[in-house]
Order: sequence, then C-alpha cells, then structure tokens
Amino acid sequence: MYIFRGREFSLSEIKIIKQVIKNDQGKSRRHISKKICEVINWRQLNGKLKDAACREVLRRMNEVGIIDLPRLRLNPPQKSRRPKDRWKGIFKERKEPIEGSLSNLEEIELQMVRSSTEKRFWDYLIDKYHYLGYGKPIGKQIKYFVYSQDKLLGCIGFADAVLKLNLRDKWIGWSIEQREKNLHLIINNVRFLILPWVKVRNLASKILSLVNKQVPEDWNSYYGYRPVLLETFVDIGRFSGTSYKSGNWINLGRTLGKGRSGMKYFIHNRPKDIYVYPLCRNYLRILRCHW
Repeated sequence: MYIFRGREFSLSEIKIIKQVIKNDQGKSRRHISKKICEVINWRQLNGKLKDAACREVLRRMNEVGIIDLPRLRLNPPQKSRRPKDRWKGIFKERKEPIEGSLSNLEEIELQMVRSSTEKRFWDYLIDKYHYLGYGKPIGKQIKYFVYSQDKLLGCIGFADAVLKLNLRDKWIGWSIEQREKNLHLIINNVRFLILPWVKVRNLASKILSLVNKQVPEDWNSYYGYRPVLLETFVDIGRFSGTSYKSGNWINLGRTLGKGRSGMKYFIHNRPKDIYVYPLCRNYLRILRCHW
C-alpha cells in the first residue's frame, strides 16, 4: 500500500493504474488521469473527478519509480501566459481613490466568483496587484470579489489545506490517519488582496469577519460539506498580521522559511506566521475523529 496526497493506494489499484497507462500509451497525462479516476472512482464529495490531484499523484509515483508515465507533451512556447499580460487591455480597473473609514462606505459584501469572465478578472487582479501573483491551486477552491455597492474593494480566495504542516498538526494533535481522513475539513486562505487605491481603516478586519460567516456556508453549498477550520500564512517580511490578530485568529507560530516544489524541499528564507480560525466549537473533536 502507498499513500499520496492523503489517499491510500492499494497494490490492486497500482496494478490498475499501470494497466491504464499501458493501454493508453499514446494519450496525454490529462487523459490518463481522468481515465484512472473513473476506473478507481476517485472523486470529490460533489461527484467531480479528482483528475488534477490524480495527475500530481501520478507524477510523484513516476518520480519514485512505482509507475512509468509517458513523456510530457511540450506545448509550443508562448509569448506570455500570465493573467496580467493575457488580459491586459481587456479588463480595466476603476482606480478612483476610496479612502476614509468603514462608516463612509455602503454595506460591504463578498460576491462569489462564478462565470468564466469573473474568474479571469479575479486572476488578472491577483496577478497584477498581489505580491505573490497568481498561482493556480490544485483541488477545491472558491474565490470572491469584495464590493461596497458598485465599488470593487478587493479579492479573496480559499483552497484545500496544506497537506503537511508541522505546527498546525502538532497543535491539532491528530494522528497521521486522522489527518488523512479529515484534512479536507480545513481550508486555506490562499490570497487576500485589498486593491492599492483603497485606503479604508479596518477594512481587512471587516472582510475577515464576513469570511468567517459566509465561506463555510458557500463551501458546503458548492462541495457538499462544511469546513471546521481556516488557515493562512502571513509573510512577516511584509505584514504584521494585525487584521488576523484583531479578528481573533490564532497564531500557531512561525515557519522555518522552507518551501516545496514537487517532492523536493528548498530554503527560501521567507518565514511566515501561521494563523488559524475555528469555525465551530467542537472543531478539534471533529478533526481528531476516526470516521
């Protein structure tokens, strides 16, 4: 038995994976991953195939020699693939300064990103104005625009939790088995952007208070289950985490400044503080539960 991305793969499933690869040698890795998900019935809770996660698992299996994947199909080089360049001239931001206090604004609301045009605009803004740029998360995700009436204030996004995080895992006190079973109940605040021409005191804290109430409901509606814990990382070289602290997020400590690319770890010397926010009272009991 092997474990990748929190899922156990039996020897019989490995045999099936090898057979699919052998039968579809001329096909792309995307085609193979979808076929494997269908055969072993690897799906999200909403019924959709977990083919993106499957491709990552296949790549890792290939790296350690369990399987032998076909070579990647290399696409012709393109001049630019970044959202901020791809959609330049198509999307235009209203950059009128928005300043003052929260009382000067109309009701603030989170608007879920749904249409393909909205997704492209969200990607464009994040890539252009967020210090990390745009990075496509693997797995489940949900994105929002932050509005006050017709005034766009910012963007925020959530995705699956980090697979292994020592400080978080020790704080929860769960076993490896418990983490593998219940990790999906944690979601990560992967991006948070207030547009640079918006200077409103306490706006970030207000947005986080809306997040705590709305995101669990939307996640449940979209994916069929309710998360019990939020997590995020704050780059201490850029931010102090004031908004998370004032919003009663719990600081679990500081990372060692390491990152991961595929199966390899590297030192990037950018330590980050880890914050979490419980979404219900019995979150620890749920996360430690054996289902």
